[in-house]
Amino acid sequence: MDSTAAIVLAGGRSSRLSSAGIVSPGGKAGLVLAGKTLLERVCGRVGSVAGKIVVVAAPGQELPPLRGPVEVVRDSAPGSGPLAGIADGLRALGNAAPTVLVVSCDVPLIRPQILGLLREGLLTGPGAPLWVVPEVGGHLQVLVSAVRPEVLAAIEAHLAAGRRDPRSLVESLGRASRAIVVPESDLCATDPGLWSFRDLDTPRDLEELGDFLASGGES
Repeated sequence: MDSTAAIVLAGGRSSRLSSAGIVSPGGKAGLVLAGKTLLERVCGRVGSVAGKIVVVAAPGQELPPLRGPVEVVRDSAPGSGPLAGIADGLRALGNAAPTVLVVSCDVPLIRPQILGLLREGLLTGPGAPLWVVPEVGGHLQVLVSAVRPEVLAAIEAHLAAGRRDPRSLVESLGRASRAIVVPESDLCATDPGLWSFRDLDTPRDLEELGDFLASGGES
């Protein structure tokens, strides 16, 4: 665990949840699901494989109480998207660990085994990859991924060029053999239902995941 740190992105707000009047003052991070906030659930699961966690939140955002070795940093460029948040997290971590997990706060069923699989890709992949990203449903899941701290330079250059989309950066790194995409078939071997990638964006998501947890599923 000392060789792994994590960045949990908590600053995002959902327009669909906001329009339904569901989002709390702390954004999605503060939403309660079966007795626990999303942020608490995600940090608990990430903390089983990472020795240090940096939570990146919006300026002034209210966060629920957190336990363990968790540091909170604030977005240096609010509204600039998740790639800027990842950069803030990497700057805060410095060289605290050679491998860093990146997880959004709205995937409350993220499995530690999936995080371990992504971390392993950084350690065993050819050519010392900078980023390991799953692909689910034909889409790169950048907000459940693993990076090396050295990727910060590429992120900063991408942002400086006015580009905020993390997927385009991953694709660029992939062409240079510095990023690995984990296919869905490999993920299903560890998480057959792909629950780790079930994010919470709509009132229906909240209801379905709440019912699932209340029934004893993956609590």
